[in-house]
Amino acid sequence: MQAGYVLNSAQQPHITSEREQYLLMAYPHFAENQQDKLPIEIAVFEATEQMEETIIRWMHRIISNKEQFTIQIAQQIDDATGRLQVRIADTTPFQQLATQLNVVSQYISSYQCKEIYFSVRPYLRSNQPCFAALFTITELVLMRKRYEQDDYRQVNVFGLKP
Repeated sequence: MQAGYVLNSAQQPHITSEREQYLLMAYPHFAENQQDKLPIEIAVFEATEQMEETIIRWMHRIISNKEQFTIQIAQQIDDATGRLQVRIADTTPFQQLATQLNVVSQYISSYQCKEIYFSVRPYLRSNQPCFAALFTITELVLMRKRYEQDDYRQVNVFGLKP
């Protein structure tokens, strides 16, 4: 299955010359013995490189105290369009994470950067339908890119408590 929960392009910040775009991702596993991953974009923000160390330190402190969680992905038919949609059944863990990371968002905005945009109901981009499944989130990955045309590169991995 090739799919991914992604932020709407309207929520992506415009990168200015002195700022970089950061993306916080979750990569749940289909099963313990499989390496298939379904990327879920949790948050996006802009910041300067000088802020990165502080952001990572705060995120590490918050995320490392959070326990691993399981999410269920379900499919349903949209009544208005008749199209198959895939969604996260319970977004509570993402809402809780957004609340906990609000202090980081405030720090970022204190430097005249836009606050973090949290996606607690991310849009699904999928090439194929998928079936209802449970996924365990064991880690979050912070990525960044300097220019719009660049690919993201990994900055840090934050493990969740077992």
